[in-house]
Amino acid sequence: MNAVLAGRTAAVTGGGRGIGAAIAAALAGAGATVAVIDQDAEGAKRTADGLGGVAVAADLTDAEQAERAVQDVVDALGAPDVFVNNAGILRAGDLTTSPVDDWDAQFAVNTRAAYLSVRAASRHMRERAAGGSIVVVTSNCADTPRMDLGAYCASKAATDMMARCLALELAGEGIRVNTLCPGSCDTELQREQWRRLGIGPERQIAGDPAKFRTGIPMGRLTTPEDVADLAVVLASDATRFVTGQSWHVDGGQTLS
Repeated sequence: MNAVLAGRTAAVTGGGRGIGAAIAAALAGAGATVAVIDQDAEGAKRTADGLGGVAVAADLTDAEQAERAVQDVVDALGAPDVFVNNAGILRAGDLTTSPVDDWDAQFAVNTRAAYLSVRAASRHMRERAAGGSIVVVTSNCADTPRMDLGAYCASKAATDMMARCLALELAGEGIRVNTLCPGSCDTELQREQWRRLGIGPERQIAGDPAKFRTGIPMGRLTTPEDVADLAVVLASDATRFVTGQSWHVDGGQTLS
């Protein structure tokens, strides 16, 4: 990919593995200097070291740690031109019998941490007064109900709406906010879900009418790189007049 982000700085939460690591690599490949924020300090360092970037360890569900993490990025690289909130968790199970803790945990990471992170990042972007791009990774579950994923769907839907409202608030200052909505993605997070449900990728690709799943028309799982490449586009000037939009990367899984 061309160096469309040359001279810019970027930060990625949940960048220690999976989609976050792929996004960090893609941003770096497009010329950006990248900070990797993750609760897993070793994972953050591993990704950052491979990209010549900066690693920051933080539990982003904690307001003080979220503020400190973004401040650490600013201290090292300056206010980010690009901020990607990717950190998330998934605990599969139905709404009526799953532990309440599963609901709380998914809202804590998928929604609260996203809010705290983009809140801190947007403040520094505002102070710099040079615009910027915020990309929030949610899920195609944000607008499509799923069996066994009720709490996850609800948390991602809340985060998607939070991002759209933030886009409205920041538009006048040239700060764009868009969401990336991956489908079933070939990551460890997805494999953990399959183990918990006792299924494999075949059912999600082919679909399962008994579970009201439509399958993936393009015939394969989403890859982290599929998501990462679009993150670069949303970070770049190619989408300079695009904000408040949700971009699905799911091979047609949620065609409507």
